[in-house]
Amino acid sequence: MTVAFKSQVIGGIVGILLLTSGCQTMPSSNTSGLDNSRFMTLWETYTHCKSTADLQATRVDMDTLTEAALTNHRYDGFVLPMPVKLERLVTTPATRLSVDVRAMASSCSLHAGQVAMGQGRIDLAREAFGEVLTLHAHDETPSFYLAQAKNFLAEIETGVQISLQTP
Repeated sequence: MTVAFKSQVIGGIVGILLLTSGCQTMPSSNTSGLDNSRFMTLWETYTHCKSTADLQATRVDMDTLTEAALTNHRYDGFVLPMPVKLERLVTTPATRLSVDVRAMASSCSLHAGQVAMGQGRIDLAREAFGEVLTLHAHDETPSFYLAQAKNFLAEIETGVQISLQTP
């Protein structure tokens, strides 16, 4: 083997090593397993709900957030193959968001109920406050949102009782 041939082989090997190591050290464009666009869509829906006095718009936002809160979103990312004995011990991680979607849905539902009450739509107010009861049906300890919804529902019932008794 000549010296020139050896240097070409070594140069080729070094080039391949640099190329492969460069590919591995480049930052990934998707560094998170979370779906940030889904979170941002929910956040935009929440902020829209809280900022509008349009009854129909708040109801649409309330339905969107409630559905998201009640749906169990699973992470469908890449799963490494593993032995069957270990696979049964591992569960798919749930998507984690930086905020509580149930709290956002509850807050939006309370707002929608208040907007409906302000417009004299008691039936829609009852429905909106009922959504909060549904969202927190399995809570072991009462939440702020649950207490607020129960207070508003009691207020509605008191108002209905008074209106039925007034000639």
